[in-house]
Amino acid sequence: SDLVAALDAYNKALALEPNADVAERRKAVQERAALEALPAQYRAIPSSPQVTRADLAALVGIRLPDLVQASPVRDIGVLTDVRGQWAERWIAAVARAGLVEAFPNHTFQPRGVVRRVDLAQTVSRLLNVVAASQPSRAQTWVGARGRFSDMTTGHLAYPAASMAVAAGAMTAVDGAFQPTRGGTGAEAMAA
Repeated sequence: SDLVAALDAYNKALALEPNADVAERRKAVQERAALEALPAQYRAIPSSPQVTRADLAALVGIRLPDLVQASPVRDIGVLTDVRGQWAERWIAAVARAGLVEAFPNHTFQPRGVVRRVDLAQTVSRLLNVVAASQPSRAQTWVGARGRFSDMTTGHLAYPAASMAVAAGAMTAVDGAFQPTRGGTGAEAMAA
């Protein structure tokens, strides 16, 4: 469990003789060390029964930094309710990228529960960033027209839900999207 010593030992071993197996072990220790360096709140997301807006912003900011960087920057002004929040640095970056939107009253509401429809909207925004740089990958999900027993094509978030399901980032349950159900940490991680 001494990750610093383990990394040192692997680095010394690789300096003596390159070895693919040792390099893979070092990579696993580096990933474990990086995860353990993150806040406990982040590490708790996968088992959380409900994901919050702060959780979602941290997931996007930590796991998909290239997509955050590739997104056009928006002027969101000052977010008045994120100071001291555990995910503050990721919230700011993700909100400026427009991936998880701030509210018009300059709040982010980091403790707000993310519904499946909110998760789908974030996923669709991320997929649009991917589509801009890799249009051939986007052909299967851009403009998708899924069928959901609980969401009509006129629903404001229907395009986002269809895109998220078509891309395989989210699933429908027995033909229903369940837009108002709170998203779980496991669903957010999978998406």
